[in-house]
Amino acid sequence: MSIKSRLILSSVLTFGFCLGAWGAFQEESPGNKAAKVSLLKFSVDDEVAGQPAPQGRSYVVLQLEWENAHPKQKVKKSDLEGKQDRTMGAAQLREGKKEERKEEYVDKDVPYVIPNFFDHAYLLADGRTCPLDKLTETVPGGYALNKEFAIPGLGDRKNVQFVFLVPREAENLAFQFFDYSYGHILVPVKGDLKLAAGKDAPAVGVLDEIKDSMVEIAARSFSFRDEYKDEGAPEGWRYAVAGISGKSLAGSRAMGNIIQLQPEENIWVSTPEGHLYYSCGGSTTEDGFIRFTPEFSQTQEIAFLVPSSAEDYALGIRLQNRVYTLKLDPKFQPETAEPLAKHLDGRTMEIFLYGIEKDGENIILDLGIKSLVGSGLEIQADQQFILKGGEEDLYPEETATQALPHRPPTPFVIPPGTFVRFELAYTAKGIPTILYYRGYKSEGKLALPALK
Repeated sequence: MSIKSRLILSSVLTFGFCLGAWGAFQEESPGNKAAKVSLLKFSVDDEVAGQPAPQGRSYVVLQLEWENAHPKQKVKKSDLEGKQDRTMGAAQLREGKKEERKEEYVDKDVPYVIPNFFDHAYLLADGRTCPLDKLTETVPGGYALNKEFAIPGLGDRKNVQFVFLVPREAENLAFQFFDYSYGHILVPVKGDLKLAAGKDAPAVGVLDEIKDSMVEIAARSFSFRDEYKDEGAPEGWRYAVAGISGKSLAGSRAMGNIIQLQPEENIWVSTPEGHLYYSCGGSTTEDGFIRFTPEFSQTQEIAFLVPSSAEDYALGIRLQNRVYTLKLDPKFQPETAEPLAKHLDGRTMEIFLYGIEKDGENIILDLGIKSLVGSGLEIQADQQFILKGGEEDLYPEETATQALPHRPPTPFVIPPGTFVRFELAYTAKGIPTILYYRGYKSEGKLALPALK
């Protein structure tokens, strides 16, 4: 018979897609009834295991002692040993009253088992939730983020080192461990415990913020860099890095949901003209997710590869079929250009033609799409936008198109109800006169203006 003290984790909602559930935060935690956690030492470092902290952030290293405090449980001795029928079944044929036998009980240890630290252990930094860093697996005394951790018996202890990446300016720190079976654990690390948890903290300025029944998200910072995570930007490009914090409001009052999403498919920046660039990564989980927890606002960093020439951007986030927009500059104002021609593809989308020009051997087509549906709209440019004129049909040339500063987003998915402007490159000697659009509900032919 196996007895284990196991933790309950709230549901995880994954977009791109996934959701998870956490219990409601209690003002006064009763403490964990199965384990004790003590802080042995901590340090704030600019570098850990040879890895320098990113700009504006620091590593916090905690050494914690875990003790099994779960009382021993009385169990039947027979359940542990198993009963043997030495009569090979003949006892069932005996006549008369069965001999009553007093059941013996013994005390047995109950192991305290954590399915994985990554879903349960966080550092609170001035009200923001910071997840475990991957370096936890490499430092002496560290532990695998997604490996089961167990303390066998009552009074047994184990030491573990954890690494967290936090905002450099954070002054109040606390270790938060979520256990919905036996009680959460909150361990003071530095500064004021209430400020670490975000209570009574002064309001922090943000660039923009949104809130609805599912989530609240704030854009906190935005900057440009020539490289990101030791990866240099190609010539003519640079990295735009947005710092955001978010908290899940999904789920019930008793059990909230963790929200996590793939940034490469669900988070983007867009210019006032509508050019869209999906994320190329950021401070994500081991599986590449951006995560929002329900009890505390979690800090994230998201990077985008954008043209060096563009300055103003808005941040777009898609959760299921909800689309949120946050201004990264208060002066950001979308621009609506007047198209040369347009075509309505039923109730799916509207196509806009803005221009065409000759660039060396390539013809550059300037287009726009407005999604009219409540779900993502996948575009296949090489099959849907064909130039006609002369003896042959012209299809977009992938290599030349990807070299354009206003190339289509990758993946080429138009978020629900969103407008996206983009360019396509064609290689041709002739002069096209018609743009043939092969749509989902209809086909269209748009007359092209004279090449510039």
